[in-house]
Amino acid sequence: MRGIFTHKTINLIMVTTLIAALFAGCGSASGSKNAIKSRTGSALKTETAEEQTEETATKEQDLYIVEGINMAEESIAVYSINSSEQLRYNYNMTTKFLDKYGDSSSWANFPIGSVVTLGDTLPSSGALISVQKADSVWVHEDLSKYTINTDKDMITIGDSNYKITGKTKIYSDTEKILLSDIGKDDILTVIGKDKEIISIAVTTGHGYIQLTNTELFNNSLIFIGDKIVSMIYGSDVLEVPEGTYPITVANDGWGGTAEYTVNRNETTEINLEDLKGEGPSYCELTFLVTVPSTYVYIDGEMVDINEPVMVKYGNHKLVVQCAGYTSWNKTLVVNSKSATITLAMEEETDTTASTESSDTTEDTETETENDQETSKDLGGNTVDDYDYEVDYLSTISDLISKLNQ
Repeated sequence: MRGIFTHKTINLIMVTTLIAALFAGCGSASGSKNAIKSRTGSALKTETAEEQTEETATKEQDLYIVEGINMAEESIAVYSINSSEQLRYNYNMTTKFLDKYGDSSSWANFPIGSVVTLGDTLPSSGALISVQKADSVWVHEDLSKYTINTDKDMITIGDSNYKITGKTKIYSDTEKILLSDIGKDDILTVIGKDKEIISIAVTTGHGYIQLTNTELFNNSLIFIGDKIVSMIYGSDVLEVPEGTYPITVANDGWGGTAEYTVNRNETTEINLEDLKGEGPSYCELTFLVTVPSTYVYIDGEMVDINEPVMVKYGNHKLVVQCAGYTSWNKTLVVNSKSATITLAMEEETDTTASTESSDTTEDTETETENDQETSKDLGGNTVDDYDYEVDYLSTISDLISKLNQ
């Protein structure tokens, strides 16, 4: 398995931050039939205190099944058990992912089939305030001893029988499957309430990663394989599927990659001191300009794009501006000795939003690839301004899929 930062092609991760919302507000995501639901600030202001209290109480009782988390779009797809609707919401760096006790967790601990409650949405960005595992349901994880009766739509766990209803959702990886598709040797996660099954997910086993000596990398990103990316907040414990992963960190001039194996129901300790490498290290960053009078700012300071720029390993804010062209607003995650960015600007139009691109660093060749998408807010309007601190993680999935090609 190849790492996040390999030694072959691309030279720089650029995690875009222009993702207040990537969907039109008229009810569908780009090419998707799933509606986007959110509250706006004006709607909240017109409610009475009594209405807010009543709505909050109802909201807390509603249960949703997680059907997918799209890192590229910073969105979470859910199925509403109450309304039998498929919905899609935005999330961002400020969204709190909580376990059933209300303690901080990671979105990586919310696999497909998880049953959750949803908080309100932020008026400024339309992103969810919180996603919390429901405390009103029971969960059987890594279940191997069970009996399924397809004729009676029933599953037996231990000495108890549970009903599979018309609303029960069954998943294998990201696909919905039928009850009859479950094999006798499959490992399941089964979630229910009382005697009824809410969701069944066919899974492999899971293990845990315990981070230690995180001080140097706190509030930076950790990349686990090609699908899991999370912020580092102290000595976290992350639940991940069993397997072998390249794990990468970079921050404040330090960083590196190493391979670790996570076994089922076991905890793998990762000492981030072992990944810091020699440092502080710098990347020689070169810009290729396609439009005259282009201005580039790194961490708020203008740089001379005619000369190579030395950038310390870690996260950096990048702004690219040119009159008449759509601005770039990105976060760079640097972990290589050299990198090249081609500033391919797009002319500004009424329907053009800021460019999004994903690139990664490497030690030898200097190639750059850019993914360009249109960003719209929930009202269908072009997104021109946003808060760096609000919108942070995005386009990671596209980034990693390209690295493995």
